[in-house]
Amino acid sequence: MNPVFLSKSERGKLAIQRREEEASDRDRGRDPDRCTRDRERERENETRSRERTRNEKRAEREREKELDAIKEQYFGFKKPKKRVIKPSEKFRFSFDWENTEDTSRHMNALYQNPHEARILFGRGFRAGMDRGEQKKLAARIEKEIRAEIRKKEGVEERPEEAAVQRQKEAAADLYDAFDMRMDRHWSEKKLEEMTERDWRIFREDYNISYNGSKLPRPMRNWVESKLSPELLKAVERAGYKSPSPIQMASIPLGLQQRDVIGIAETGSGKTAAFVLPMLTYITRLPPMNEDNEAEGPYAVVMAPTRELAQQIEEETVRFTHYLGIKVVSIVGGQSIEEQGFKLRQGCEVVIATPGRLLDCLERRYAVLNQCNYVVLAEADRMIDMGFEPQVVGVLDAMPSSNMKPENEDEELDEKRIYQTTICSVLPCHLLLSGLLGSA
Repeated sequence: MNPVFLSKSERGKLAIQRREEEASDRDRGRDPDRCTRDRERERENETRSRERTRNEKRAEREREKELDAIKEQYFGFKKPKKRVIKPSEKFRFSFDWENTEDTSRHMNALYQNPHEARILFGRGFRAGMDRGEQKKLAARIEKEIRAEIRKKEGVEERPEEAAVQRQKEAAADLYDAFDMRMDRHWSEKKLEEMTERDWRIFREDYNISYNGSKLPRPMRNWVESKLSPELLKAVERAGYKSPSPIQMASIPLGLQQRDVIGIAETGSGKTAAFVLPMLTYITRLPPMNEDNEAEGPYAVVMAPTRELAQQIEEETVRFTHYLGIKVVSIVGGQSIEEQGFKLRQGCEVVIATPGRLLDCLERRYAVLNQCNYVVLAEADRMIDMGFEPQVVGVLDAMPSSNMKPENEDEELDEKRIYQTTICSVLPCHLLLSGLLGSA
């Protein structure tokens, strides 16, 4: 075969064509592996993305559960209200057609006169129905039965039997402790006539809720508050017509020397809610004189700001008008020497900001040797403002010999003095520190 002469351009084209064929041969063996790797890479990316999304959702659910647990601990769990179905509606059978179209009532004579069962010979009751109505029905049925028996035997009713029957009818009109007193509203009843149902409706009407054990009944008015006549006169003089919900709930607790965290909105009367039990506690103690005034006050009220402390002082002075109790405020912006002089003269109540009160304690202007009653006004705000070290320092200066028992179910001795702590908190905050534990 004779050689063929090729020009330079033709040789270049042939070289390029050979390189392309070699590259296509190499790619043909490599493409399946590349596609497999690409599919595996995409599958791994999708798996990691799904796992990341699943972990984020799980963390979000755990965070929501933690927040719900905190809210439930401090605000209580509100169960959804169920619609209460009346017994008459619950057990009533309704037809889809008119009663005139019912033909079954002519089939049996029992349907014409249904029998009314007499449980325990008229002494029993059906659950879920008004006991008073059942009593009246039982008395009426018994009267009819006795009348039929006398008619058959030809016997007239004796005066003794008539008197007994009248007593039974009168007893049927009365309610006992287990009856559902649905005839009157709770506001029309006396205190001893209130039932559990009335108290539940009362708390729902005023949006009162509790967390704790052995809780006393809330007071409905000032007369039922068990306050002294002097304090009731001071309340009337201050212009308080009726107590607010926070006062209804917290004053009975404070009178029992219970530790209280009161949660209510601004302007709801929290000051009077903790001042009145505090003054009642002070009136039980020996009067302040030269023998005990050097031991310090009987009660301390701490507020986060000077303005709030002065406002609480004005409100407390209004309630001490008939008691002769001395109130001193210890706040910043005033001479500490002058405030120390007032403390040395003796007072029952000190209203202060935490920083200035701790300063007075460290400089020996004040002592708390006989202080067993502490009120933390707007405690959540004090913690938010960074006053927790000062508050704990003040609490450490108080005597620790009158601490309450750790068991909340244990009865408190009414004649003994216990260290009592009351905190007022706004609804939008939570008291998350161990303040009460350190008290």
